[in-house]
Amino acid sequence: MTAPADRGGVRCRCTCPGATVWLTGGPAADRLAAAYALAERLLAEERRVEVLDRFDELGTDARRIGLVAEVLARNGVVAVVPCAPETLAAVRARHSASHTRYVEICVTGRRSPEESVRAAHGRLLGPH
Repeated sequence: MTAPADRGGVRCRCTCPGATVWLTGGPAADRLAAAYALAERLLAEERRVEVLDRFDELGTDARRIGLVAEVLARNGVVAVVPCAPETLAAVRARHSASHTRYVEICVTGRRSPEESVRAAHGRLLGPH
């Protein structure tokens, strides 16, 4: 009999906590570059990660993006969101209410995507 955690030979061994990493500031290209560089680093560390990169459009509701990110994070995924909406207070409040890790990194003034990755990675490894 197969153990319940074993589904078709794929088993998640990740015990890392999830989190939302919200990348703000700078042009969209800088946020995207930092998001994918961070995702590559986290994947290399065998962490589950999802980049939510298709939401940075006019009219996108940050609360909806925040909900998707928060649900992923609650379930052990690092959700990386390279968006700069104006209603981040609602996103922060949702994460705080559910006690879900939330890291916000501004890419403005950073010399490279790697510098943003180091900042985000350091915050992820810090106290929960």
